[in-house]
Amino acid sequence: MFKKSIILTISLIGLWGNAQENITGKVVDIDNNAIAFANVVAKLKTDSTLVKGAISDDNGNFNLLIKEPQACFLTVSYLGFKSKTISSIVSSNLGTLVLQEAAEQLNEVAVVSQKPFIQREQDKLVVNVENSIVSTGSTTLEVLGRSPGITIDQDDNISLSGRNGVRIYIDNKDTRLQGEQLANLLRSLPSSNIEKIEIISNPSVRYEAQGNAGIINIVTKKGKLYGTNGSLTISPGHGRYFRWSNSIDFNHRTEKMNIFGQYSFSDMNRYQEIVIDRTFLDGDQPMAIYDLQNDFELPLSNHNARLGLDFNASERTTIGLLFSGLRSIQKNRSTSNVSGFDIARNPISEELTTTDIKSDWNQFTANLNAGHRFKNKSSLDFNLDYARYTNGSDQNFVSDFEFFDTGNTAQDILLGDVDGFLNLSGITLDYRLPLKNGNVFETGWKNTWVTSDNDLEYVNDQNGTIILNENLSNHFIYDEAIYAAYVSYSINKKKWNAQLGLRAENTFIEGNQVTTNTVFENDYLNFFPTASYNYTLNEKNALGVSFGRRIDRPSYGQLNPFRTFVNTNTFREGNPFLQPQFTWVSELNYTFKQRYYFALNVGYTTDNLNNAIIRNSEEEVVVVKPINIDRLKSYSLVASFPVRFWNWWESNWNVNASVSDFDGEINGFNFDRNNPVVTINTSHNFNLGKGYRLQLSAFHLFPSYATITKIETISSVSLGFQKNILKDKGTLRFNFNDIFWNQYPTGRTQFGNLDDTFTSYRDTRYATLSFTWRFGKQTVQPQRRRQSEIQNELNRARQTENNG
Repeated sequence: MFKKSIILTISLIGLWGNAQENITGKVVDIDNNAIAFANVVAKLKTDSTLVKGAISDDNGNFNLLIKEPQACFLTVSYLGFKSKTISSIVSSNLGTLVLQEAAEQLNEVAVVSQKPFIQREQDKLVVNVENSIVSTGSTTLEVLGRSPGITIDQDDNISLSGRNGVRIYIDNKDTRLQGEQLANLLRSLPSSNIEKIEIISNPSVRYEAQGNAGIINIVTKKGKLYGTNGSLTISPGHGRYFRWSNSIDFNHRTEKMNIFGQYSFSDMNRYQEIVIDRTFLDGDQPMAIYDLQNDFELPLSNHNARLGLDFNASERTTIGLLFSGLRSIQKNRSTSNVSGFDIARNPISEELTTTDIKSDWNQFTANLNAGHRFKNKSSLDFNLDYARYTNGSDQNFVSDFEFFDTGNTAQDILLGDVDGFLNLSGITLDYRLPLKNGNVFETGWKNTWVTSDNDLEYVNDQNGTIILNENLSNHFIYDEAIYAAYVSYSINKKKWNAQLGLRAENTFIEGNQVTTNTVFENDYLNFFPTASYNYTLNEKNALGVSFGRRIDRPSYGQLNPFRTFVNTNTFREGNPFLQPQFTWVSELNYTFKQRYYFALNVGYTTDNLNNAIIRNSEEEVVVVKPINIDRLKSYSLVASFPVRFWNWWESNWNVNASVSDFDGEINGFNFDRNNPVVTINTSHNFNLGKGYRLQLSAFHLFPSYATITKIETISSVSLGFQKNILKDKGTLRFNFNDIFWNQYPTGRTQFGNLDDTFTSYRDTRYATLSFTWRFGKQTVQPQRRRQSEIQNELNRARQTENNG
């Protein structure tokens, strides 16, 4: 079936390009001002079937490639203007088309165009979550797991194009979280809060250099319509357990001000089962064998709120405020059964550990931003950021042991009290100067300060006597300061553009292991150059090349050497000797007809940061810890192409193939391995007419290696159905996620003195019924054409996503 689809795709691509005529024109208002983003649609005269659509650019210009223009009529529309119809296309150049202004009442569905689930923009891949039926009722972490090139392993570590070290941004702000804290944050964000996800593999110098694999920017929803309006969404669902997600958002926009807010609540009970067959080796011979059965019930309750204000202080100055808050209550009720065997597979011991953990995780962020556009068209943007994360948990572990050779039994009770916080503050200043020759000069400065304090106290309850467990108790304080500046120069010509940039970052860190009175310090100054060149061969073919250097600093959690208890056979711990990893990355890309995208990415990393599963021979336990691997060479090939099978059936295909070539040492054993990763993502939209829509989404991860662990095939097929009701003020959606329940990892770690085979079953198969009601009077008026730097970026992005 897959081969047939590829053959059909190639055939359609060939047919699509034959005998087409380019129809051009310009859209203006009554004052002859260009109208950007006007919708230009060609339809058949016979039955009004959609033939082709386009969006006008910044100068109001548009072009449409139509096979038989004489058989079509044209409609031109823009928010706040009366639509214009050209009944017959008699010339390839339609000249200037004038739209008349008109304030009118429109439903939201009339002004929001339908975007594909996945689309390619100039420097990023965009996942349009807002319009995705199959993302209904999902968390942001689950949506990421279905996105092109992104892999989430059994420990919730996120990698992009086969490389770890990806940075997660929310609304262009680095969360600076990793590991469990990052996974908890992404689980707390329902997909109903998200507009889109931007995947940027090679960011410019305006972004921080942190992120070996690139950046994933999660863009939350923000009202764009004039007047007072909003929406309410209710999403009950069921997997193994019931889940519930609700959200409400509002927006009040005038010419001078925009006030927006959002609140969401979700409650779900997740399920996970981990089965492990573990063998400790001496050379090739087994020394000890364990079977582990872990069953988890993981209730999760989240409250998420945002409140923002944008104010146009003058024609050239804007000021904004944004506040967000999150409270996440998480529980872990689980049992872990560990059976011990001798090398002849005779049972010798049994351990049963029951776990009861309640965690409370809170987040508060604030942002003050201001932008000014000078008369020479240069712009200055200022951002002041503050964030505070707090976490606390009460932990209770009860382990019962039975030793069959002696008949003895024992019990161990471990109690934990964990408290911690993270404070983050930052100042950013960006300046942009467009020159008369079309080139652009940019420069900026950023300071960031981070303080993390984690205090873990574990005690053993021995028949009512409380004894401090000094091996697990820990108090770790981490301070980090980064001072950065960048400069960039862009050259823009008719057929080509180029950009050169340099970013400098000076880092100061200090870690204080209070429990052992151990302090370590480090500071380093590094330079991160970037360069890109794009050349348009003709209207159908374009080439691009980019080059840059990136860094990944160890997180405070990775540097803290404390141990986290999983069971008496498994622990997690940090590594205070970690070094930052540096990566040189380059990319060659080709775009055909502004729709079909292909890219080859090559990276070279030193001191690669990675997680390893290591056997501690002295204690006969398994420890999961971060390490440095000497060198990593990575290669990836990305292909993205839309295919329209019929007018009512559109699809998008993304293929990502990568190879990671490691060279180093892990736990004293040589590690020289090539790890291939191949993923295919596809989404299909079916317009069934009369407001009915169907969406099918699927991905397939072929067998691959995650460092030393081989992962077997992971796949998923999801189906969504949508119907607009209540005169298009309401939308009803039904989603069935992971229909065949194949979206869970199974694999084997066979390296050094350890042989682990595992399966991690997850609650990925669930169904959700969602209802969204849009409310408010939405009066559409023509918006002032303020060409701030931010607006220019939005314009370029929209032009790219709608061309073709």
